[in-house]
Amino acid sequence: MLVRIHGFDWETYNKQVMPSFSRWLIERDDSQVAQLYEQTRCARDEEFLPPSIHALRTWSRAQAFVQQLPQGAHAAREYRLLCTAETFTEFSDRYIHHHPPQLYHNADALRAVWGAIVEEYCQAWLIPPCEHSGTGSDGYIVQTSSGGEQRMNRGEMVSLLRSAGLDELAGEISTQVPLRISLEEELDDDEESDETPLPLQGVEIGHQPETLHLRGWLGTHSIRALAIFELLACSRRSMPFGYHAGEPYESYIGYLTPDEAWQLAQCIKHITAPDIEKAQADVLSYRRQHMTGGDTARMIDEVLPAYADAFLKVVRMASQYGLGLLCSI
Repeated sequence: MLVRIHGFDWETYNKQVMPSFSRWLIERDDSQVAQLYEQTRCARDEEFLPPSIHALRTWSRAQAFVQQLPQGAHAAREYRLLCTAETFTEFSDRYIHHHPPQLYHNADALRAVWGAIVEEYCQAWLIPPCEHSGTGSDGYIVQTSSGGEQRMNRGEMVSLLRSAGLDELAGEISTQVPLRISLEEELDDDEESDETPLPLQGVEIGHQPETLHLRGWLGTHSIRALAIFELLACSRRSMPFGYHAGEPYESYIGYLTPDEAWQLAQCIKHITAPDIEKAQADVLSYRRQHMTGGDTARMIDEVLPAYADAFLKVVRMASQYGLGLLCSI
């Protein structure tokens, strides 16, 4: 399974998304979450399900799940900790806190609703130039559709405004129901498109075993960088509703706040990625060595990372624009 890194609009997540879930879990008021969810790709995809299976919709299953959750003072305290992003983050390190705030039930539908909302509202674009046609600053671009039309979701728009110093306008946009903006719509207000925008794919850093290459390589330069990377991509950090690798909207395995992303960027400030050909040759050498065995065989953590350059760029760009980072698998 491929591991991908995305930009993360932490302010929207902290001030809008998680308070809505808190109100749902504690007060059983799902109106705010419903308003957010109805604009997501998941909700749009499920609009076409036949009436006979509407009960199987993600939103319907999530509502039924929340109705069955326990109530009471202790449960409310747990939900409040779970849905307060900054407080939850403090307790989310599995290596330190063995009992982070969590729901003690299988929350797959609720997790999918949460993930769909995060994708729509909090996931900012950070896309390598080789995958698309239009080039932006620092070799990264805004994702384009197959027709060449530029699109940005609300999270991307907020990130762009903040990077331009327009924090007040970004705050206003972050509280509104999102709109998808395209160049074609600006040129011709009368023409409407039914095309569903493509999901943001993020920056690939290899398959899951290759994250160990990155982890070990970072550890040779900075122990702090290694630890922060574990929070992002190695499931060291608990997620509010867990994660399920490979499942749509459920595959977010970790995140970094803007402050953590900045710390990571400082740790790697003077690091240069290994030559790609040298890294690929090292991977092949490790595989041959692993097949032959022996006491001198290296560990997978000692292999040079082939995706180091992409990783360094995405971290530095997130730090530059005041974004957090989000990892999916």
